[in-house]
Amino acid sequence: MSFQTGRVTIGTSGVALISSDTSERADIGVQIYADSANTEAIYLGNSTAVTADSSDTTDGYPLQAGAEMLITNRDPNEIFAICASGVQKVWFIIV
Repeated sequence: MSFQTGRVTIGTSGVALISSDTSERADIGVQIYADSANTEAIYLGNSTAVTADSSDTTDGYPLQAGAEMLITNRDPNEIFAICASGVQKVWFIIV
């Protein structure tokens, strides 16, 4: 099994968690860790239209500082993130 790791800086616009030019496909999914030094939640969604605690229909899934989750999606290019203000960090591993 191969894997890819990385870090993404999240701001107030929805961004792809993993660069769209990656051809890596997940065997299991993408493990995501919100940096423990983050000062606010990051929100995960499935498009750049994801919002951060501002709309019931477009809000992403909140991930607090120090929290982690596994998204079982074979295409890591389909995961997007945003935060309400400031700049936050997210770490990932595609497994």
